[in-house]
Amino acid sequence: MENELVTISEMAKLHHLTRQTLIYYDHIGLLKPTFTNDHGYRYYSVYQIPVLREICLLKKLGVKLEDIKKNIESRNLESVINLLELQKNVIDEQMKELNLTRMYLQKRINFYEDSQKTYKAETPLLKQIPQRQVLFVPFEERPGKNVLHLTLMKAWNKLFDSDTIPSCGFGTLIRYEQFYTEDLYENSGIFVVLPYPQPGLPGVEEIPGGTYLCMYKYSYPYEEKDFHYLMEWAEKNNYRIIGDALDLCLLDTTFYNSEHNVDYCCLQIPVVKN
Repeated sequence: MENELVTISEMAKLHHLTRQTLIYYDHIGLLKPTFTNDHGYRYYSVYQIPVLREICLLKKLGVKLEDIKKNIESRNLESVINLLELQKNVIDEQMKELNLTRMYLQKRINFYEDSQKTYKAETPLLKQIPQRQVLFVPFEERPGKNVLHLTLMKAWNKLFDSDTIPSCGFGTLIRYEQFYTEDLYENSGIFVVLPYPQPGLPGVEEIPGGTYLCMYKYSYPYEEKDFHYLMEWAEKNNYRIIGDALDLCLLDTTFYNSEHNVDYCCLQIPVVKN
């Protein structure tokens, strides 16, 4: 009989496990030793080696111990195939989530890399910008730091509730119909650029692609003087404004330093040449 038994240490070493792991497997009824002597030393049959080998394989494949236990207790070819198919489905779902997270990461990297490009501040320039989809949440009062942050969190929470990570930037959306009025920021609000289209999400708006008159600047994304400066430039240079303006925040408070202690933004106004 002794020749057919291996000690717990030998069994553990053979499978690259610890003694504590085998003791735990004993406690949960996953793999009980064949024999325990009067001193509490555990011994396993050599015929349990294939069982523990299978347990180790299934665990490496990510199968939960409770599912392994059920499978070992009533094991047949069909049950094993079903168990592996279920685990493969779990892995497929995890891969979908990981690929989605990877997409969010790449979107955020692209956003910061664009922010890293060198543009002369306070200097108007024309850029071709593709169509975007944004989530819009209106301001409840005239925008300022507090209103900006509180409204932004409303937008972020809406996206989090829809399992979307806001990885593509935010800013202030200024309505076209207010451009020549006394209250520029009436009906304005926060916009958050969506990483992928979500037409069914309440508050989603399409921002047309096309030519935008842009200006990179160190100021908050609600500075009225910046907008009026860019609007006057458009008029002087024979450009006509054709839609809502976006003041996109590229680098926020988390990037403040001794040189700049305000946001870094890009004001964008859609235009056509007269």
